[in-house]
Amino acid sequence: MRGGALLLATLVALPGACDPAPEPGNGDRTPESPGPYVVTAIDYHFHDAHPSLPIPLDRAVQFSNQGRNPHNVTIEGTDYDRIIEPGERITIDPIGSVLPAPGTYPFVCRFHADRGMSGVLVLVG
Repeated sequence: MRGGALLLATLVALPGACDPAPEPGNGDRTPESPGPYVVTAIDYHFHDAHPSLPIPLDRAVQFSNQGRNPHNVTIEGTDYDRIIEPGERITIDPIGSVLPAPGTYPFVCRFHADRGMSGVLVLVG
């Protein structure tokens, strides 16, 4: 019993030892983060898109499939319709090349829309 208490005391004393694992996607979750804004598909869910943080029109948006099933990204009201295989990523750089005005843009996975696999991109000027 004493060894277990020592292990627990050691873990509590280490900075960050008991912190939860970071969510997939956008690390520090700020609109000004460098690099693309990442939306991650895992199983039947899009992470970081319910809705997204505000994304500037000149920033890239990347869709990453970290699940085990093929997924699709269809941005409603546009011609954008792409398949993402497991382990693949697709990037729209900049997002304003597909969605040229600020606003909210719903998207779905056509393969799994019946399971509620959808999200919303929030774009700002």
